[in-house]
Amino acid sequence: MFHDARRRKEEATAQKEEAIARKAETDNITSYAAEWKELYEKKEAKVQEQDKKIDQLYAEKNEDRLRIRELMEKNTTLELENQKLIVKRCDVRGCGKRQPPNDY
Repeated sequence: MFHDARRRKEEATAQKEEAIARKAETDNITSYAAEWKELYEKKEAKVQEQDKKIDQLYAEKNEDRLRIRELMEKNTTLELENQKLIVKRCDVRGCGKRQPPNDY
């Protein structure tokens, strides 16, 4: 009888120690998981910030391309106008009528 009581007491103590060990192991794993989650969230926030910056740079690049295209069109228009004026120019100086030489 005494032996059975001692055995039960030892088993109960062993179970308590095992439960404490399991709880400690679970807490340890939980802390590792929390650390990894925090690192992941920081990395994800950094990636999202970089994505926003990249999107902003692409938007600026597209605006620059549009502005360059508009300036090229304006430049081409002005070059054509300049060529027309060169062709219509009258080379006779001091002439009162100043008509272009090719009947425009």
